[in-house]
Amino acid sequence: MKDTRTLLQLVPMGYQADMPNSTTPPPPAEFSQVWRRLFSETPPLGHVLRYDFSDYWTRFHALPESKRYADANHDWDTVLSRANTLTTECFGDHARVWVVTGYFADLMPKGNGLPVRMSMTKAMNWIDESEDPSDQFEITFFAKVHDWKPRSLDGLFGEIANDRERAVLFSENTQTVLAPYGGGFDIISLLPGKINELESRYRTWMSDRSDRL
Repeated sequence: MKDTRTLLQLVPMGYQADMPNSTTPPPPAEFSQVWRRLFSETPPLGHVLRYDFSDYWTRFHALPESKRYADANHDWDTVLSRANTLTTECFGDHARVWVVTGYFADLMPKGNGLPVRMSMTKAMNWIDESEDPSDQFEITFFAKVHDWKPRSLDGLFGEIANDRERAVLFSENTQTVLAPYGGGFDIISLLPGKINELESRYRTWMSDRSDRL
């Protein structure tokens, strides 16, 4: 049940204080230009990236035996440990990364939403032009540069694991995207050999299914 998946003491909700090294964001155009240079018109959404860049994608589960949600302290230890390990594998121990989140135009966050808590800047808009015009929708993305170090995003990882937020992490230097979701982590990397390296190192965190889902 959804109401049983509460964040435990290990995962602080007020995680803005966990981010003392967040830096003043460059102009929004920088993110849009860098992103489109690498991923063209594909938006920073994990499920769309997985489809458009399937040859550069892999997935790791947050918990053993494909368990979807943490319901005990030892589960949260595992979720956060894997989140920090994979983030460091993708970007390094200390790295400048973009944190990006998106919202439908009619569902923009109010009050103390993620863009406010992380002082994000509106970065780009995206419309799924593959849909019939009557079914098209617009998503607005907000972005912020964050100076990643282990444990600095535990609160965000916790909220994503509980389906309370959505965000991706992205580094131009490593040409890699980490897209956490409730249950695991999608990784898209254009860096030659990176996906194979990660799959070899963390095979036990992967699904047994041939499609890796």
